[in-house]
Amino acid sequence: MKNFRLMTALMMVLCLAMSASFAMAATLEGDANVDQRNYPSTAPFIHPPFYNVRLLVEVDESGTITSVKDNGTGSEGSVQAGNEEFWANKNKPYYDAAVGAGLLDKFVGKTLEEVRAMDMTGGADAVSGATMVSAAAQEAVINAFENRPGKTFLSVEGSALPVESAENGVVTLTNALPEDFDLQLLDIRWGVRNEEIVPAESYTAEIADGKVVITFADPASVKAGYYYVNVVDASGKYRSPSFEGGPAAAQAPWFIIDSGLSASDISFDGEKIVLASGSLADYLQNIEHVQILADGAEKATEQEIVGHHGTIGNFIALDENGVLNADGVVKARNGSESPLFEDGVQYTVTVAAFGYPELTFPYAKKAAALDGAALLEAVKGTYEPLFPVITDPKYDEIWLAPCVEALGEEAAPAVAEMLKAACNGTIYGQAAVDAFGDGSEGAQFDCLFINGVSSITFDGAVISGTDEAGNPVFSHTYAYVGPLSLGGMMDGSLYETADADAGEFRYFFLMPDTPDTTFHLEFRYGSNMDDLTKYNEGPYAYWLAAGFPVDADEAMIRNVITLFCEENLAEAE
Repeated sequence: MKNFRLMTALMMVLCLAMSASFAMAATLEGDANVDQRNYPSTAPFIHPPFYNVRLLVEVDESGTITSVKDNGTGSEGSVQAGNEEFWANKNKPYYDAAVGAGLLDKFVGKTLEEVRAMDMTGGADAVSGATMVSAAAQEAVINAFENRPGKTFLSVEGSALPVESAENGVVTLTNALPEDFDLQLLDIRWGVRNEEIVPAESYTAEIADGKVVITFADPASVKAGYYYVNVVDASGKYRSPSFEGGPAAAQAPWFIIDSGLSASDISFDGEKIVLASGSLADYLQNIEHVQILADGAEKATEQEIVGHHGTIGNFIALDENGVLNADGVVKARNGSESPLFEDGVQYTVTVAAFGYPELTFPYAKKAAALDGAALLEAVKGTYEPLFPVITDPKYDEIWLAPCVEALGEEAAPAVAEMLKAACNGTIYGQAAVDAFGDGSEGAQFDCLFINGVSSITFDGAVISGTDEAGNPVFSHTYAYVGPLSLGGMMDGSLYETADADAGEFRYFFLMPDTPDTTFHLEFRYGSNMDDLTKYNEGPYAYWLAAGFPVDADEAMIRNVITLFCEENLAEAE
């Protein structure tokens, strides 16, 4: 009995001693990762590579914090291996600035519960411009109290759950995560922004035998595009797979559902992207990138909705209706600005969307329409008919190149000859109407100068013309009348002379083309304004003069042929 009482007394003393030790002041260690504060949303993260905030937390006997100090943030284990230099050059200055602004002092005088209640999302407790560092510091303090380590870096290369197959509503992913990663699937998100959560009741997920099998209840209702699989380590040991690398290149697991569309089902109509079937809104939510390559440039300008750091970028190439942003301006980090498209430059635009065929098309920004004296000033110079110049056999290879690119080597020669013939007609007016009717079954345009004119000179308000021998045919001063439409096909500017003897040169009807924008001119002239607005009837039917500068160089010849081919091939497609 005495031994029993003695043992009981000793145990009570030991328990009291242990209780007393918990009430004593203590120094605690805690750390927490700065990244993934908004995971798995693509709201901006701290710029990768990632790091952990490490802190020393001193508390008094009552559990109140008396001091918080750095404990080797940026040292080995706190920074992902291989990224120490990046930490020192990029991350450390921001971290130091937050600490210097009093971040760690904000925890002093608080208990664990008071630390939990702190608002680090931009409120009074956060340091301005360091929201995620503030949140990580808060978590590191809490982890210190609870003796819980920060999450460990994943060393997985590529997707953590590589796609094995995705068809008929069943998606199979292979588990490439560490064996002690306690895999838990939180949700599945659709679209490159990771914003739309797929209803949990629409699928089942089985995790077994090193694989994740996702089965959709109704395969026909599964939308095309990019799907992100949101997984976490239920044990809290590891970070979730990161977005670094962007969609389909990061650790973050994903799969793609194909739209079933072919390349011919997606087109650009000169203004916007058009789908033959399916949802354009869904297509736009799955844009991987838009690449804009200027003619002659080595590197394309790339626009991404989600960048390679897994964050939403400054995407302005397309609007919510698929319209190409011709006047878009790209803003660089240093504050400089540059246009997506410059006037007078030919571009090749490539649009890639997850689950859809790639779309490539030529594009030249239409310059703002000039009118009145401004247009006459822009076209100043002497011109000869365009097509006799550019259909010279010595330029056949220039005609052939865009046709080969669009249609392949076998079909290209015939198409190139067809394009050259389309505007090399020699009849207009009633003779052309008799030959082509309303043009529904094909027609050939006469693009020469008519009424004995071989060359035309624009010199401000004065327009004049000469014949083949250089003799004057007409010369008049013209005044701007207003805008005019050619059969609803194109709009231009109308000019009229007050000279009573002008005859067939009373009106000049200029389209908005200039040598600087489209490398040529298109115009009509005549005695009757109404007749000039009709393209397939009347005395000017199937005639539209095309002028080319008499002093044009070989580069301009190449440019005008290439532009003519690409525009007409795009329209044909």
